[in-house]
Amino acid sequence: MSTSSDAADGSGALPVVWFDRPAGRLQRELLDGRAEIVDVRGDDPLEGIERAHGAIVGAAIRYDRTVYERAPLLKVIARAGIGFDNLDLDDATAFGIAACNTPDGPTTSTAEHAVALIFAVTKGLKESALRLGAGEGDYWARHGHLELAGSTLALLGLGRIGGSVARMMSAVGMEIVAYDPYAGDERFAELGAQRAATPSDAVAGAHVVSVHAPLSDATHHLVNAELLAAMRDGVYVVNTSRGGLVDQDALLAALDAGKVRGAGLDVTDPEPLPPHHPLLVNRPDVVVTPHIASATVAGRRRIFIHAVDEVMTALGGNQPPNMLNPQAWPGRAL
Repeated sequence: MSTSSDAADGSGALPVVWFDRPAGRLQRELLDGRAEIVDVRGDDPLEGIERAHGAIVGAAIRYDRTVYERAPLLKVIARAGIGFDNLDLDDATAFGIAACNTPDGPTTSTAEHAVALIFAVTKGLKESALRLGAGEGDYWARHGHLELAGSTLALLGLGRIGGSVARMMSAVGMEIVAYDPYAGDERFAELGAQRAATPSDAVAGAHVVSVHAPLSDATHHLVNAELLAAMRDGVYVVNTSRGGLVDQDALLAALDAGKVRGAGLDVTDPEPLPPHHPLLVNRPDVVVTPHIASATVAGRRRIFIHAVDEVMTALGGNQPPNMLNPQAWPGRAL
């Protein structure tokens, strides 16, 4: 069996690990002496992938057959993050490529960001700051936002990040109800969350709804006009998962109608939003951040440590622990 410092082709040279963006100091430190780094520097988003034995990628590019055909040496691809909806697992399997993600990397930072957005919108921070800047006056009487203690938080998804948000907001004093058909009863009991049978049941009585589901064909526009109508008047909606989970036109209509009191979004469709998008212009009731929830110093480091470990484990001849298509292992014999 080859070691992680041997090339995937057995030549004894260092393997090539490709990044779909310029590699920084952290990535170079993690791979120093273990692999040769090739990264994208020009206009071609796949520049250099022909040489790659392993790839560490973001969410911007769709990795499917058209990409894999251009990468004849590729044995493993690791998504630097939890979401992997941009990795075509069927195509990866057909090409014998191990597809991985880093589910434990972004958890803490993303959960903290979701909580920050919950506080920001339920306390009307943007709205109050804009009123102060405009010198409107009568601030105390016009505020009228939510006290979280004793209120109900609905979580659509109770995985790593949703569970962390449940723990944090339970400590604040919120009651937690959640919809997650894949989580067992012990998970709900551990988190002190009430199980809802449907998304509509989960959101019906909630003061705040926070989205933590993976994006798939089944969950696309999970938060749509129908689900928004099932929510209480004056609800707050937060999404830190994937932009495609929320129908933004329906959300805007609900905001304009007063059905939704405020929204906090770290993810949108498209990403990033164009500067004059309706969610950004004249919306004191909306806080949008540009998909940076996991991008703390600690979160970024943890993500890339895990991504490098996945890739180098596979290139060393061992099945990576977070392989999304285990049926493809051992994959390509290069």
